[in-house]
Amino acid sequence: MRLLRIAGLALLLVATGAAGYWAGRVALEPPANPLVEDSTPLTYVVEVGTVGRSFSFTAVAEWSLVPAGLNSAAGVVTSVEVAPGDVVGPGEAVYTVNLRPVVVAEGEVPMFRSLRLRDRGADVAQLQRLLAYLGLYSGDADGWYGTATRTAVRVWQRALGVEDTGVVEAGDLVFVPALPARIAVAEDLSVGARVGGGETAILLVPDDPVFRIPLAVEQAALVPLTGQVRVHYSGGVWDALIDRAVESPQTGQLDLFLVGADGGSVCGDDCARWVDLQGRTSFRADVIVVPDTTGPVVPVAAIGTDPANHPFVTRPDGTQVPVEIVESAQGIAVVDGIEPGTVILLPQR
Repeated sequence: MRLLRIAGLALLLVATGAAGYWAGRVALEPPANPLVEDSTPLTYVVEVGTVGRSFSFTAVAEWSLVPAGLNSAAGVVTSVEVAPGDVVGPGEAVYTVNLRPVVVAEGEVPMFRSLRLRDRGADVAQLQRLLAYLGLYSGDADGWYGTATRTAVRVWQRALGVEDTGVVEAGDLVFVPALPARIAVAEDLSVGARVGGGETAILLVPDDPVFRIPLAVEQAALVPLTGQVRVHYSGGVWDALIDRAVESPQTGQLDLFLVGADGGSVCGDDCARWVDLQGRTSFRADVIVVPDTTGPVVPVAAIGTDPANHPFVTRPDGTQVPVEIVESAQGIAVVDGIEPGTVILLPQR
């Protein structure tokens, strides 16, 4: 029994000595040098991707309404007969003053007087052309208010529901340069407004609204002054181009004016639906700095240049593969000259 105890004690001393020896070696082993770089090469597998870059701003769209006809009636506006943007032709009543219709007609000379028998002038000729258009007058538009013109006026007045005096009151007509036309009645002629004559009554609506992106001074340096723009609206996206840049000398603000991708309207047939006729409508607009380009993509850091300044990438075996940089943005480049799935080297950190 005593021999077994002695043997066990000997084994314990041997084990303790071995553990101490191992611990000593570990403790005395110098730590790894963090400054020594790992020699394992970093690689990248070429994939198909898309590179692009844009900045988002607010585009403002508004119709540049053109004053085209003056009101000559006095009293209170009792109704507006057309909605903003309606197309009107000669002879249509556009609003009423004191319940009396005010009719639109074509002509360059504004309505500045009442017209009656034996009057003469260009305004009389304009009245005669209106009556002829309505099928009420068959004579010449000679500018002479004769009995044939008076008879036609009386028929026209009865059709309007006013007293057939044969005298056209100054407030009965608003002349505009050309008809038919898209129009809006001026805001000053809203129902209940009191008018005295001389106010702008009719505004012509142009074919297309004006789109512009207002930029502050610090924003102007971020974007190109020509190029593509995507204008977002609830129904989708309109493709546009920057047509011109206009700087305000007072504020330094820069306005980028847009046209459609085909050089025409930005919003095309959708304008009347999405752009408010009176006031401004705002849309999100992405100014394209780098157009979306799809192809094999590699990190820009993996691209080297040879002595002739030609770009290349390097395979793990050291082979240099010439490439052409198609487009780059945010550290990634689309290149030609290499197939997706190719393994290339990345620079060591």
